[in-house]
Amino acid sequence: MLGLPQNSFYIKTCIVVTLFLFYLGRTNAQKDFKGRVVDENTKEPIPFVNIGIIEEGVGTVSDEEGLFHLFLEPNRFESNTQILFSALGYETLYISISDIKFVYNQYPDIILKPSLVELNEVVVSNKGERFIADNIGYRNYGVKNYGYWKDNIALGGELATRIVAKNGLRRLNQFEFEVWHNPSDSLLLRVNIYEDDGTIGKPGTNLNTSGKNILTVVKKDDRMVKVDLSPFDIYTKSDFIISLELLKVYGEEDLGLILSATLNGYGSYRKYASQDKWEWLSDLNMAYYVKSQLMVSEKFADRFEKRQQKKNQKKRTVSGFVILGGKMISGVSVFNNTTKESVLSGDGGRYLIPAKKGDILTFSKDGLENFNVKITDKPNQNVAMSRK
Repeated sequence: MLGLPQNSFYIKTCIVVTLFLFYLGRTNAQKDFKGRVVDENTKEPIPFVNIGIIEEGVGTVSDEEGLFHLFLEPNRFESNTQILFSALGYETLYISISDIKFVYNQYPDIILKPSLVELNEVVVSNKGERFIADNIGYRNYGVKNYGYWKDNIALGGELATRIVAKNGLRRLNQFEFEVWHNPSDSLLLRVNIYEDDGTIGKPGTNLNTSGKNILTVVKKDDRMVKVDLSPFDIYTKSDFIISLELLKVYGEEDLGLILSATLNGYGSYRKYASQDKWEWLSDLNMAYYVKSQLMVSEKFADRFEKRQQKKNQKKRTVSGFVILGGKMISGVSVFNNTTKESVLSGDGGRYLIPAKKGDILTFSKDGLENFNVKITDKPNQNVAMSRK
């Protein structure tokens, strides 16, 4: 359930999302409906299928081998109540509770039929138009606004935010979000991109028509997570909604994922469990950020690129070398905590990043201790890393 402190200031400055896993198998009336979801044609298991009773808060997701457990109280529902199975690239399947079998040590096959994939219809104009970089969404610049999942979110639970975008053909290239805290060894999340349904502003049709899941793993020490969207060929024409969905928690630590949020008042939504209903959460936004390209006229593109060139020339940069044991090392992430920009040190250990006096840079790499540097007037800053 959603838990909000009574302090009104706290309510206005943070999003608190408390999503609980429903342990329905702990009483005598509850039974474990389990199975393995497979492809009708190949008989191969289908991972990460959304399974549940619509809008009842009873849901889960199949694992990498297509296996699932759904704890039910059969007496709580009418016999014709249906359990819904849905996955990208497959026809939706409904099974009535009266038709399911509760077996002790077997995983009966649940068969999904592949659907015809309807690709986005993209019309590229030949009337002097082209794509320009147009990044949209929200960032947190140091204010203590955040949203979090704690205890045990039900698998398939989602936290979504509406992204306001200019009208026009837009290609989505990269999705970014900022992690403030993650006690788990790692989390497997799915990125979902939905149409804004236009009437009540809740997520509508999934715009990912590739038939492939957009997956990302969040490790314990990750700060800014970047997800490449370009392989999925996703286009939008106006506002849309983007969400993070929990698929798996690795390790034994309790879930306590904290993500940065913003004061922008366009709205966030939550879903407690797979196949549950969407609920409006807050007029605040999660700090979800999307790098994209917008199609514009050649004339507009020329003016835009000239302005960007002048702006980039005025940016102050800081450069230097990252060193470990007297050797220059590559692949170190250099993150500007103020601007949220990041780069990697190159083959010779050199980095170059936009930064001004007072900005704090965080240097990080697996197996090494994080190192923070506050920028002064000096244009150069070498950093000596150490092993954990």
